[in-house]
Amino acid sequence: AARPRAAAKRGAAVVPRAAAAEKAKPDWAGDDLLSKVVDLAINNKLLYEGLMKPMARRTLINTAEKNGVAWRDIAAGLAKDKSLQKHFDAIVDDTIEYPGYYLKPFHAYAEGNLCWLAAFEAEPATYSMALRVYPNDRITADQAQSRLRDSYTQALRKHHDAHGAGEPTTILDVGCSVGISTQYISAEFAQANMIGLDLSPYMLAVATHRDKGVAGSERRKWVHGLGENTRLPDDSVDIVSLAFVIHECPEKATKDLMTEAARVLKPGGTFVMTDNNPKSAVIQNLPPALFTLMKSTEPHSNEYYAVDIESALRESGFEHVHTVDTDPRHRTVLGTLKQ
Repeated sequence: AARPRAAAKRGAAVVPRAAAAEKAKPDWAGDDLLSKVVDLAINNKLLYEGLMKPMARRTLINTAEKNGVAWRDIAAGLAKDKSLQKHFDAIVDDTIEYPGYYLKPFHAYAEGNLCWLAAFEAEPATYSMALRVYPNDRITADQAQSRLRDSYTQALRKHHDAHGAGEPTTILDVGCSVGISTQYISAEFAQANMIGLDLSPYMLAVATHRDKGVAGSERRKWVHGLGENTRLPDDSVDIVSLAFVIHECPEKATKDLMTEAARVLKPGGTFVMTDNNPKSAVIQNLPPALFTLMKSTEPHSNEYYAVDIESALRESGFEHVHTVDTDPRHRTVLGTLKQ
């Protein structure tokens, strides 16, 4: 598959709030009985290792490859590229202490995000995710990716123009993975310097590799670090973004991320996150096989679907807090740091 476009495309649809289901979250997450039954199945090692884990991977790979994304070829090509180890050595910070919640088998990888295979497969996995958002639309993988990312960047642009303190000069993308969200935000705010920060040096090595020679790469910097302790100065950035990050965090880490965002943002700065929408009718009505597979690869799902993001932002000092349903599966939550 082609690399995602560097320039954002206008016109992506935003899903009205009225389209969301009435329930606050799906029954298969949190403390509900169904959730507990699913958790028991996931905690059965034989079921997880022998059935759920390989099925989850096969579902994602098949979605990608039947739509023209050469998942296995992309991963194999990166595995052969010797420059990635050099990027890794240049970016890794050996003083980083990984929090316990991060040392989980995310996305059916035994080492979670801390391995080469997860990094090699991250980009095709995002194509698979995007395609599954629009299952009935006759669109390519590139079009699905662009629609997914454009809806997020457009919601960010609209909010920042309305409530921010002028055109941003520095943007922090926390949990940037292999840099796809960073590139799309960078294209939308073409005068801003970007910091792509992630806890996985493997992901950052691939981000560096992907960004080589791409328009605007001179404005993007890749940093190995914690979103809860960025080591950036107070009041130093205009926007803090977390794209598809918070579902991988327990509630305490989520609130710590917001506290750190409030510290590094300038007064009038924008916080934005996008992730699965607990109120989405699509998410709430997933077939049992699919929600079990999805939950089996996301260790912190129960806490994610129960946390009140808007209230947590307000408690952290943000105003103009609101949620936009940016596609049938995802929501974008935005707020402005009080001046």
